[in-house]
Amino acid sequence: MQFYNDAYRPSLGQDGKHPAALGQRGEDCWQEIWPVIKPLIDQVMTGGESVWNEDQLIPIYRNNQLEEVYWTFSYSKVIDETGEPAGVLVVCNETTNSVQSYNLIKDSKKDLEFAIESAELGTWDLNPATSKFIGNNRLKDWFGIAADDEIDLQLAINAIAEEDRERVTAAIGKAIEKGSDGNYNITYTIYNHKTDTKRVVEATGKATFDTDGNIYRFSGILQDVTEEYLLQQRKDEFISVASHELKTPITSLSASMQILQKLVTTDASSEKVPMFVNRANNNLSKLISLLDDLLNVTKIQQGQLALNKTRFNLIELIKDCCEHIHTDHDFVLKGDRELMVFADYRRIDQVMINLINNAVKYSPQAKTIEITIEHNEHEATIHTRDFGIGINPEKLPHLFNRYYRVDSLGHQFSGLGLGLYICSEIVNRHNGKIGVKSDLGQGSNFWFTLPLDYTA
Repeated sequence: MQFYNDAYRPSLGQDGKHPAALGQRGEDCWQEIWPVIKPLIDQVMTGGESVWNEDQLIPIYRNNQLEEVYWTFSYSKVIDETGEPAGVLVVCNETTNSVQSYNLIKDSKKDLEFAIESAELGTWDLNPATSKFIGNNRLKDWFGIAADDEIDLQLAINAIAEEDRERVTAAIGKAIEKGSDGNYNITYTIYNHKTDTKRVVEATGKATFDTDGNIYRFSGILQDVTEEYLLQQRKDEFISVASHELKTPITSLSASMQILQKLVTTDASSEKVPMFVNRANNNLSKLISLLDDLLNVTKIQQGQLALNKTRFNLIELIKDCCEHIHTDHDFVLKGDRELMVFADYRRIDQVMINLINNAVKYSPQAKTIEITIEHNEHEATIHTRDFGIGINPEKLPHLFNRYYRVDSLGHQFSGLGLGLYICSEIVNRHNGKIGVKSDLGQGSNFWFTLPLDYTA
């Protein structure tokens, strides 16, 4: 027979076992959990040790359903006047709410850890009172610290690039200053002395203050923004270069037109008129070429670079390109003399014009440009080789990136840094490949492939 006090009553819920459970046989009342609690009762009644369990899941029927309920409880024997065990005293406390809250926090922690891992973030936490600095393994790896090692605060500060250190220190000081909003956000460079690598990171954090305004915690995240930083640098450089490149032909065109305007009113038959007309046309052509590059990039980014494929003789296209480039360089065509491809004539012409112009531009002293056409069963390969200044090996992996400009050995050349990027996109959309081999001081060999399959 079982009895319970008023404190136990809420755990039985509504429309459940109460009040029938009061004075009822335990086996009849707790049929759903009798296989669990009967052995515990037997253990105590037969002289065994008392039982203690914490936050154990023992589902019970209440509120018209079987609910998952967690309990912290003890089973102890009750001795009668003869000194023998006469019953079991159950002292219990329902801990369902606390267990569910703990599980919710644990799941949230797992979700947060997953999000941090997926976003490839470093995390950090600084105790200003003890100067203890902790971080996750990713942050340690970035700073060149072994995963099992403690983070020395001074070591972490020394890993910040010298040119950024004072700025970072000032930002931290402002964030943890009494009376501040505690917000911390700064971008800086860190240097890993073990791997000899630099990384640009963005730190975002928050200082927490007590009721007296004293800081007791400073924590946040670190994100690797190296690629974004370099891209922004290239964009800034591009804007500067584009402004200069567009301004130059416009200024020259304006000057030519002003001179022509004067000649027309003073000496319309002057021999200088054709010269300035030609100069104006050249500058106008440069301006149109620059604007075409900008429009092509916009089309590529918006997925609007349409291809109009036809079957044509690749060698004839290359010959036409060479004839339309005004230069004192000699073009030497090697390899196949008859080769039909299925591609967009205008776009491949654009690729060849760009590669040949680059070959001319970057070989001011060497006057020979070799163009070699090869093919196998599936594709044609076109090589454009010059014997000029060549390209620094460190710059080769970036040549086909947007906004990337090569200034080699102190030479400064005009251009927006878009030509090779556009060429790469055109070739890729033909399911071809593009690349370069170059030795500094020995020239460069740019190549690309085009499928020969008519259905490509």
